[in-house]
Amino acid sequence: MFRVLTCIALVGLMWMAGCSSRIYSTPPASTPGAPAVYDAKTRPYTVLGRTYYPLKSARGYDEVGNASWYGSDFHGRKTANGQTYDMYGLSAAHKTLPLGTRVQVTNLSNNRSIVLTINDRGPFVRGRILDLSYGAARRLGTVDQGVARVRITAVGSHPARPSQTVVSPVKRFHVRVGAFAVRSNAERVHARLRNAGYSGSNIVTVSRDGQVLHIVQAGSFNSRDKAEEVLSRLKDQFPTSYIIS
Repeated sequence: MFRVLTCIALVGLMWMAGCSSRIYSTPPASTPGAPAVYDAKTRPYTVLGRTYYPLKSARGYDEVGNASWYGSDFHGRKTANGQTYDMYGLSAAHKTLPLGTRVQVTNLSNNRSIVLTINDRGPFVRGRILDLSYGAARRLGTVDQGVARVRITAVGSHPARPSQTVVSPVKRFHVRVGAFAVRSNAERVHARLRNAGYSGSNIVTVSRDGQVLHIVQAGSFNSRDKAEEVLSRLKDQFPTSYIIS
């Protein structure tokens, strides 16, 4: 459990300072229709009358949206995972990613990118998907503007206990062509790629906040150079394609 946090600034000041509303309540011990015992990283919680059910796994998670930041008002207080918030560190709050998830965050306006840890819950301001620590916002160049468009890609997680050993997988670079809510649309794009000679193309299905997405990839590669080569050939037909790792 974590203490109730209240951001006292007006909404207009929140935009300027990057502070987000962070009012928490104690997670329910059990939820009707769901198991009574939850992993600490994915335990449901309720904020302002709404109960959130975090993802059981961050595998394949990739999202674009608005990120704000929070600073001195919360410096030294407890985060959702029980750690002490360090505004100068590299961390962030997210509503549904498992606590401890390592994510790569890219500022889409300047292409600055960092890797940080999700250790808190929020933001609970409409239209925002991530609340950066001040240190993370400074590294990404978002402090002055307060809210910025970012891409969030899961890259791993911290072990649940110090005794656990995490084996780092070989880094792969994936050329993502598109994401579709309708499976048949994804299959049509996949067929086009296969017919064009991209034998390594595939469809990855993920669930985000209750929505199922079918992600089409032209292939996965051991080197960034190879992925860039494939991406350059696809740009004319699929201009929104990009590389994730």
